[in-house]
This record gives sequence, C-alpha cells and structure tokens, in this order.
Amino acid sequence: MTPLLPSPDHYLYNLITMTSPEAKRLWRRAIKEHFNCQCVYCGETYELHELTLDHVHPRSLGGEDLTSNIVPACSRCNQDKGSNNWLTWMRQTFGLHPQREQLILSHIK
Repeated sequence: MTPLLPSPDHYLYNLITMTSPEAKRLWRRAIKEHFNCQCVYCGETYELHELTLDHVHPRSLGGEDLTSNIVPACSRCNQDKGSNNWLTWMRQTFGLHPQREQLILSHIK
C-alpha cells in the first residue's frame, strides 16, 4: 500500500508555521481570533494573551501540528484535558454542548 502524500491544502494551511517567528505569532493570533477569543471547551471569553493553543488530537497520540488540529483553550481546560479524547472529556466536564461540539468538529474536519 502506498502511503498518502499530504494534500496541497495541507501545505497551504501550514505554510505560515514554517516561516518567521512573526508569522507564527500572527498565525497563533489568527486561530484565537477566529474563535472570538473563546476557549472552545468551556466557552469562556479571554484576552488573547490568556489563551493557549490545544491540539484537539494530542501529538502524543499521533495528532499532527496542523491548523485544523489546533484550537484556543484556556490554561485550565488545556491542562485538564491533557491527552484525553476531547469529546469524552468535554462531556464529562461540562455536559452536552452541541454548539461548541459542532464548532470543534467543523474546524477539525
């Protein structure tokens, strides 16, 4: 079986992460602003500098360093989620929140 090569979109979405530190800072900011400076898990709004970026599918479990795998999260949620499955953890912690779940699902697909 021949391994699949990354798509052109993969390279376009991640080109900014392979460039200058300033571009990477702007990329991180753009992700936070795309979600209106809200933690995707708890839904609270934060200042830009208060948000971290979380890998929805943790790198330790094979998740990639792709824009489509990175979402803004408050420090508490990012730490508490750890390498747990995001949906299971989110439902156990906050209950069922279809709108926030759909927001994450539409971003990672």
